[in-house]
Amino acid sequence: MVVKHGVDLERFSEFAEHAATHRDEIQLELSASATYEGRAGHSLTKVKAYSLGGEPIERATREYTLPMGAWREVEAAAGFVGPTDRPEPIEVALATLTGCLNVAVSFTALHEGIDIDGLETSVRLDFDPSVVFFLDEVENSETTFDDIDITIEVSGDITDEQREVLQAGARRSPVWNLMRLPNDMEPSVEVAKTGMPAADD
Repeated sequence: MVVKHGVDLERFSEFAEHAATHRDEIQLELSASATYEGRAGHSLTKVKAYSLGGEPIERATREYTLPMGAWREVEAAAGFVGPTDRPEPIEVALATLTGCLNVAVSFTALHEGIDIDGLETSVRLDFDPSVVFFLDEVENSETTFDDIDITIEVSGDITDEQREVLQAGARRSPVWNLMRLPNDMEPSVEVAKTGMPAADD
């Protein structure tokens, strides 16, 4: 058994060949939720059940939770009582982007037989919160961000041609494409039913 970067290369090759002729078996449906905690900006987000090839997969041990919030200094300036410091959703989105780009590049390296010793992806973003703080109209949301700067650093005996292959492979990242492509999504606010009306005596 030949293992590289924690992957059995023979099994990896078999999986790739099977997936190529059974595309329906690798289709995924993903879900997540966020429950408001009664403090502006604070939510407990949860990765929820998913389906693989149309088969639901749900287990309690996979309900990963992430507490979301804001920066302590921003909360203090905005008048929050007892300002706290939590990961802000935008930061988590950027962190998710870096992790997913690492997936795409490392999978490309495995697929193309490129030996890499190390891999680190960094992103940075200028963020104007004016729309969030009602200092600007929602129609101007496109001014919220500048372009995201992405740097992917690989180490090892990498040729220029291999570097270009890895760079092209980075574009296979699902999160990168989720952020980059004009995906159609519209928030729908629905009023939850809090209970049944009391029965008449």
